Amino acid sequence: MITHLLFESLWLLAAGAATVELVLIAVWSRRRSPGSARVATAGLAAIPLLMVISAAVETPREEVTAFCGELAMLVEHGDLAGIERRLAPEIEVGGLGRDELLARLKTTLTRYHVSDPHLHGFEVAVPRGAPAVARFDALCRVRGSELVYEWLPSRWRLTLRRGDSGWLVAAIESLPVPPLNLEDPRDWLR
Repeated sequence: MITHLLFESLWLLAAGAATVELVLIAVWSRRRSPGSARVATAGLAAIPLLMVISAAVETPREEVTAFCGELAMLVEHGDLAGIERRLAPEIEVGGLGRDELLARLKTTLTRYHVSDPHLHGFEVAVPRGAPAVARFDALCRVRGSELVYEWLPSRWRLTLRRGDSGWLVAAIESLPVPPLNLEDPRDWLR
């Protein structure tokens, strides 16, 4: 909770710091002592410092969220080489090994164009010494010669592990969402 407040939510930090500063000013206005004036002034000076530190620090949960957004952009651009670099060698998706997954992904991205991906509703867990797990909702446009979905919703669970050059996808699961309710990731790769 404190990590989220201090490093992951700039707006929440700003609101909390402003509230604390208003309390410090109220205390100073009632006491009018040099000590309360120093504390109120120090609190006012600390707000920009806290904001800069919060903006500069990237937590593992923020890294995972950014990584998922990067994957979505790679899918939108059909960048198979970029996707391949972010897959763990041991990845298995619905019984598909890495090479078969990439082959089916290439076919799918050739037949359909994915655009305007929006990821939201992130639930990210990054336990020490264990793989990270990210659950999120995705909304995108899908166009192909045989179908057009203006806004296709989906929900995903990615298991990620740290590699030498950053995060790698170790597992992908599709969680059912209407209208398609696809549970098997292979159903997305047609």
